[in-house]
Amino acid sequence: MGGGGKGGSQKQTQTNDIPEWLKPYAKENLERGKEAQTVGYMPYYGPDVAAFNPTQMAAFNSNIGAAEAFGMVPQGSLAAMQGMAPEPITYAGGLQGYSSGSLFDQAVAELAARRPGQVDQYNKLFVNPMTGTYQDLYQVPVNEENTNTVTDTRQMPINPFPGRR
Repeated sequence: MGGGGKGGSQKQTQTNDIPEWLKPYAKENLERGKEAQTVGYMPYYGPDVAAFNPTQMAAFNSNIGAAEAFGMVPQGSLAAMQGMAPEPITYAGGLQGYSSGSLFDQAVAELAARRPGQVDQYNKLFVNPMTGTYQDLYQVPVNEENTNTVTDTRQMPINPFPGRR
């Protein structure tokens, strides 16, 4: 049989190489990426929602007073800030607001109480947020070929999920 068309059974190979000048920068970016991935989630503890100012609270109270005056709600049954957190947090510059940071901390504590093994495994993937040091998954395993102890703390983590990349 023939080659099936013009040119017969010719094969064409195309290669794409990274330019030499780019290789050190690419390696540097990969190393920075490895380091950055160990940081972990960084929660936000600043204000999420601004607190009401005194003028707004006075307007709420006036509205409640009008509703009470016309019999729309029982006298003294409502308060302007009913159901709100007791006191807003005062931040730099006098800004007052509410933060969900403490709710996040409560949720993390609840997760740790219910699923301690999973939380422990997760925490081993990242630096310790209090000390900045790496956890035990960042140690090179000891085997016949490698009996050295790790002195460079920037080693790649051992894959905790064998068979997956």
